Amino acid sequence: MSYIQHIGTANPKQSLTQEAFALIYASMTEDTDIQRKIKFITARSAINKRHCVEPNIKKLLSYSLQEKLALYHEYALDLGKKAVENNPSYEQHREKITDIIFVSCTGMQAPGVEIDLIQSLGLPLGIRRYNVTFMGCYAALTALRIAKDICTSPNRVVLLVSVELCTLHFQHQFIDDYLLSNSLFADGAASAIVTSESNNAAYQLLDFESRLLPASKNEMSWKIAPSGFLMTLSGEVPKTICKSLKDKNLFNRPPQQVGWAIHPGGKQIIDGIKATTGIPEMEVAASRKILLENGNMSSATILFVLAEILKNKPSNKKEIIACAFGPGLTFRICATLSCLKIESIPKSCLMAK
Repeated sequence: MSYIQHIGTANPKQSLTQEAFALIYASMTEDTDIQRKIKFITARSAINKRHCVEPNIKKLLSYSLQEKLALYHEYALDLGKKAVENNPSYEQHREKITDIIFVSCTGMQAPGVEIDLIQSLGLPLGIRRYNVTFMGCYAALTALRIAKDICTSPNRVVLLVSVELCTLHFQHQFIDDYLLSNSLFADGAASAIVTSESNNAAYQLLDFESRLLPASKNEMSWKIAPSGFLMTLSGEVPKTICKSLKDKNLFNRPPQQVGWAIHPGGKQIIDGIKATTGIPEMEVAASRKILLENGNMSSATILFVLAEILKNKPSNKKEIIACAFGPGLTFRICATLSCLKIESIPKSCLMAK
């Protein structure tokens, strides 16, 4: 058995309101049609503000990929450390940590951030290290699946850390895919302590499900270019996700019988899943709040949603399905699904990609 003891989250100190971002972005072009599109997309995003390590978006345009990755490594350590220290169960389990899993799709380097975290936090040097990289928004659920497998052995304590600095890869382009991705993505970090013993755990990890939709793989992609990492995000994504859910229930469970932790990839994704499954508004309340206050922080976002559910307990369902979606094998909806049990509240399920 494996259990999430608790979740910690952290945001950069600086942020941009969506309105301020729209003004900055629109000022980069004299095309009035593009300016109207930017205003329209940001106004309908259901995002109030997004945190960022560098709020001067125009300044980022002058940076090379090498410079952006150097900035990532500089900021990722501090933000990741903050997410760990904000985890209510960290101090209790600190001396017992046996494994660390570092998750990110917005920066890569070897030696990696996980080594710096081990040294900065003063953790044992014999900790087993793992990296989940370049998998997009569902990567934290992939990491939870790995943690679950690790915790099949007794006396294992896994520290999972996700750090995403998406705004470093802002693109000075005005095609629809970039208008959408530039307006959604933000910076944030989260941590989870996963153990093989229940103690007073928040969730029990029960199962995972992966769903690959090959016909739609070009609807979302994450590629490397001299200007940074390029996110291609089609407006068809919500429709693709909803069609898959309509064709087959996750875990073959009637949607109304379980609680939901939905990765808020965008307002249309939340609205679409709610309409397709027929679940009540309270099941998407946590996702809407995280999107409103943080935007889409890629892999860290689903952990923010789970932390919000723990805090406000919007559902009395005994199980929760957590789901996330990302690039690569695009529309692997729920690419890895994990069911969890909430010890202090109800039972719960997580779904990933």
